[in-house]
This record gives sequence, C-alpha cells and structure tokens, in this order.
Amino acid sequence: RSGAWALAGLLYVALPVWSLIWLRSDPNYGLVAILFLLAIAWTTDTASYFGGRSIGGPKLAPRISPKKTWAGFFTGVLTAAAVGYAIALYLGGTSPWILALVGAGLALACQLGDLLESAVKRHFGVKDMSQLIPGHGGLFDRIDSLLLAAVVAGLIALRNPAAPGAGLLIW
Repeated sequence: RSGAWALAGLLYVALPVWSLIWLRSDPNYGLVAILFLLAIAWTTDTASYFGGRSIGGPKLAPRISPKKTWAGFFTGVLTAAAVGYAIALYLGGTSPWILALVGAGLALACQLGDLLESAVKRHFGVKDMSQLIPGHGGLFDRIDSLLLAAVVAGLIALRNPAAPGAGLLIW
C-alpha cells in the first residue's frame, strides 16, 4: 500500500515537471505557454478565493475542503476564461474563444488539483504537506493547482508534438 502511495507521489511531481519542461522546449511559444499556464493557475486560485469569500454560498466539497464554495469555483473558471481570451488577443493569430475555453479547462484542472491535494492531506490526517511555508498548507498547497493543470496543458499540447507551446496556444 505504501508502495502505491510512493508511486503516486512520484507521478504527482514527475508528470507536471515533464509537461512544463516539454512546453518550454518550444522555441517560439514555449515561454509564452509557461506564462499562460502560470497566469491561469494564479488567476484561478486568486479569483476562486475572493469569489468564494465575497459571494459565499453552498460548499463545493465540504468533506475535502470545507471553505471552498461553488461561487469561488465558478468565479475562478470564468476569470481564467477571460484571461485566456485576453492572452489570445495579445498574441494574435489564435482564436480568443478557443483559448478562453482552454483557460476554463485548465481552471477546472486547477480546481481538481487543489481538491486532490486537500483529499490527500485529509487521508493522511495532516494540515500542512510541509513546514516550509507554515500556515499555508505547505509548499504543495502553493502549487497544487499548477501541478494538475501542467499535465492537462501537456495533453492539450500533444496536438502539435513538434511545437508544444503552439499546440497549447495556437488554435
């Protein structure tokens, strides 16, 4: 059983790292793809927090993460879609509506990554994954949404294996 958790932990870190390195390897769009992914993850986390705190309402997954709300969830997804749309306008040569959908899809992955990390913490009965950033859930709590979103971005980028950044951004 501990071997399965060790393998899951290895994949939890290795797959996102591989995805980020591969996305960045695109000489034309690699840096922009990474910045896009970071913007989506940070926007999703921040907008979800403020949307949930200001609007409130029903809880998203009270047994896993008792403070997360549906209002925060939708605020995060919609804001990430707006960021995708804006980045497409900035880039040119890509569909703003499709990149908005990509942003929304990555925001969903961010939300799921956050819930996954919370579920693992609940499973092991810990509040923080590390003491590196005390009171903030630890290091993984700062990047949990980015980890799953990076893997999803890598899967989307498979549309163009020779230029993965373009595969993520150019539609």
